[in-house]
Amino acid sequence: MRLIRYTTVVLLTAIATGESVLQAKAEDLKIRSPIIESGELEFENNFTIGRSKNAVHELEYGFNDWLKLGVEGELAAEPGHGFHFDSAALEGFLQLTPQGRYWADVGLFVEYEHTARQGDPRAITFGPLIEKEAQLFGLNTLHTVNALFTKELGAGSVGPLTMLPRAQSRVRLHPFFEPGIEYYGNLTLGDHGDEPQHRVGPMFAGRIRFPELGINAPGGIKYDAAYLRGLTHDTDPSTFRVRIELEFPL
Repeated sequence: MRLIRYTTVVLLTAIATGESVLQAKAEDLKIRSPIIESGELEFENNFTIGRSKNAVHELEYGFNDWLKLGVEGELAAEPGHGFHFDSAALEGFLQLTPQGRYWADVGLFVEYEHTARQGDPRAITFGPLIEKEAQLFGLNTLHTVNALFTKELGAGSVGPLTMLPRAQSRVRLHPFFEPGIEYYGNLTLGDHGDEPQHRVGPMFAGRIRFPELGINAPGGIKYDAAYLRGLTHDTDPSTFRVRIELEFPL
C-alpha cells in the first residue's frame, strides 16, 4: 500500500507539471538505450520546455531480454489555445547483441505515431541504438548514439526522409549522479526540406532504488535532464528537457 500511495503521488505530480507548461508542439528529445530489462514495467514522463513545449507519457514492458514494447501519449497546446491530447504511438525495441559480449551493445528502435488532429499525417521512426561503456582517463564513461530516421505517411504527408541523430556521453561518478553532454540533430535528406537543426548542452542522470527511499519494494526511479543550446538559426535558442521513469520488476 505504501508503494501504491507513493507511485500515485509521483504520477499525479508529473502529469500536473506537464499540463502546467504545455503551450506548443515540440520535438521528441530523448536518448534511448539498446539495453532491455526482462520482466520490467516502466512508466516514463518526458517534458520539453523551450520556445515550444510538450509532455510525453510512456508505458513500456520488457517481455524478455531482446524485446520491449510500449505505448505513449503526447500532450500539447498551441499558443492561444487550450490544452489537448496531441498524438499516440506504438513503439518497439529489439536488443540485437547480448550486453557486454561485443565491442558495443546494439539495438533497433521502431515507432508508429498517429496524430489526434484530423488531416495531419502519420509517421514512422526507426533506426539503430548503439551503446558503449569505456574507461577514459581513469573514469568509467557511458556513450550512447541513436541514428534515427523519420518519415511521414499517408495522403497528407509532405517532405522527404529526415534523419534524427542523437548522442550522449556521461561519466558514471555515482548511481545518483552521472554528468555529461548531449547532442540532438534534425537533418532533412533531400530537397524541399526544413533547415538543419542542432542542439547541444550539459546533462545529468541518476537512479535511486525504492529501498533507498525507505520503500520496501523492488524497482526504483531513473531521472535525467539536460539544458540544450541551439546551434543554428532555425533551432530553439534554449531548451530544457527532463525525464522521470518509474521501474517495477514483475
